[in-house]
Amino acid sequence: MAVYTRINNSDLSLIEKSFKTGKILSFSGIKKGIENTNYLIKTKNKKIILTIFEKRVQKKDLPFFMDLMFGLSRQKIKCPEPIKNEKGKYLFKIKNKTACLVSFLEGKDKINLTNKDCYAVGKNAALLHMAAKKLSLYRKNSLSVNSWGPLLKRIDKRINKLSSNLINIMKNDLFDIKKKWPKSMPNGIIHSDLFIDNIFSIKINIMDLLTFIFQQMISWHMN
Repeated sequence: MAVYTRINNSDLSLIEKSFKTGKILSFSGIKKGIENTNYLIKTKNKKIILTIFEKRVQKKDLPFFMDLMFGLSRQKIKCPEPIKNEKGKYLFKIKNKTACLVSFLEGKDKINLTNKDCYAVGKNAALLHMAAKKLSLYRKNSLSVNSWGPLLKRIDKRINKLSSNLINIMKNDLFDIKKKWPKSMPNGIIHSDLFIDNIFSIKINIMDLLTFIFQQMISWHMN
């Protein structure tokens, strides 16, 4: 269950006033996901998503992601669009944590993908990457090769129970990877959290025609 932060009617009143949403009729926690807390909020005229960012997210990165989603949505990329409050800000505080509201996207994740589904995912990912080139945004890749060393240091030596001398093998492999890492790779903003539950599909008309929607935008610059 991924509802780590509980909200109440006082929090909803704050959202109503700050974002001019109109009367909030109901809200419910979204159990899927592992990193942040998400709520589905229903008003008289629409549905919106409240995301509360938990400890793992770097606060300094949030403005980048808000601007990215806004810029992509303006280019007709099917992704959540962040909503501004009356002060023109995307981000606000709730329960002493940073939060945002984004538009609701229809659709459901599809567990079993066909070849046609995978083609649609690839096509939409390509459209997203091309659209991102038009945006004047930059974020350093926080999970590139230079971040792997600190991650490796955090691995307990008990992992050697899985395979003899595994820690040293990984250290040697990392040294070899860093030595051979290309110095002039192409760079740009990509969708790098492309898991099956981050893709929503909808059926159109009678045919099983699927439109894929990128529900979660976790993107970075490649190094």
